Amino acid sequence: MAVFAQPGEATWHCSRQAVDKAPDDGSALAPIFMDTPNNTISVTLNDLLAVYSGYPLKVSGKPLFACFMPSNEALSLAALDTLGLNASALQILSRRSAIVQRQLEVVTSEAQMHLCMERNAPAFGYLPGPVVNTSVAPCF
Repeated sequence: MAVFAQPGEATWHCSRQAVDKAPDDGSALAPIFMDTPNNTISVTLNDLLAVYSGYPLKVSGKPLFACFMPSNEALSLAALDTLGLNASALQILSRRSAIVQRQLEVVTSEAQMHLCMERNAPAFGYLPGPVVNTSVAPCF
């Protein structure tokens, strides 16, 4: 079940990543979450900046994916401002760079943002308030 906060400034979210580990009785593999804040993938603000800027990064051997809304969205402006980035410049970059096209997806709603992070894990994006569920949680 998702937990939603009141809308506010952009909150960076990361996908939660399960790791398979055999239980003590050896009967079957059981998912556990990584030992990070909110059991999310481990990324830094520099990682976010690098992926949005077109540098390929990996988490557990998989490409780190970024989800973002169009530059005219207030939430995008607030989120990208926290990284010192310009949303318009990112949209131009996303059209030109093959790296970014493989690791960046434009979404048009909060629901699509959530689905983008879930579908492309390991991934990050932003929402108007903290959301904690089995697939995403705040990163920082």
